[in-house]
Amino acid sequence: MARRDEQQRGFFGRWWANQSDRHYQIITNISILSAALLVWGIIFLFVLSGASDPSKENLVALTWIGMVVGGIGTFYVAPEFFYYSGQKQLLDDILLLDSRAEVLRRRKEGEDAAIMLGSRYMRLMRGLLEMHQIPVGKNLSLESITPNRKSKKPSSNTESWWNNTDSVLSRRLPGLDILRNLFYHRLSILILLGSLITLFWNNLFGLATQSGSREYTIDLTERISGSSSYYYSAAHFDPVSIILISFLLIILYSTRPFYDKEE
Repeated sequence: MARRDEQQRGFFGRWWANQSDRHYQIITNISILSAALLVWGIIFLFVLSGASDPSKENLVALTWIGMVVGGIGTFYVAPEFFYYSGQKQLLDDILLLDSRAEVLRRRKEGEDAAIMLGSRYMRLMRGLLEMHQIPVGKNLSLESITPNRKSKKPSSNTESWWNNTDSVLSRRLPGLDILRNLFYHRLSILILLGSLITLFWNNLFGLATQSGSREYTIDLTERISGSSSYYYSAAHFDPVSIILISFLLIILYSTRPFYDKEE
């Protein structure tokens, strides 16, 4: 009977069932990509009037396709992403509980969230139960991981940010456990800062040289759209640069240390 049900699922159904540990990561990646395609399509077609610009006609068809695909993906996948994110936040709150009675009260919702999110979260939930000497059921049969129990903030915010191995970014998005390694955490901060400084310098003071003077901003919007003229006298801001700067600032802010709300 189980074999018949598996055959009726089809190839995609069987593949999805085999990716149970990566559902959250896959949904997150598709949501981000879909939103990016949708936003770019709206900006290019309606803000930059790309559809009416003859120099950009080679991008119009691809942009329309990307916007439609992005819109469909956002409509169907984004609600799943927010649901999974809610379950992740719920489990994070439970993993920070110090009261055995409270852990017992919220055990069922914590186990359900952990099973939905995958094996790593199941191991964390099992570790929490074992830490409070609560019997573990068969639904959490994996080897346990003891949850991180940080209790105090370092005295210096800058120092704690630079030496942080438990960032908001590594907590919120799946598949980014590598950022809990101090080397990669610091590397990500340096890359983000370097990218932001380059973008700000280009927009405010210019990176391009014309007539022997480095006072010209590279318009990224015009450059991406294939325009033959994309140099402007600094200071100059374009939509793509503004979007990139905003996005990188949000990511940089997400590298801050993760703390319990009660702290």
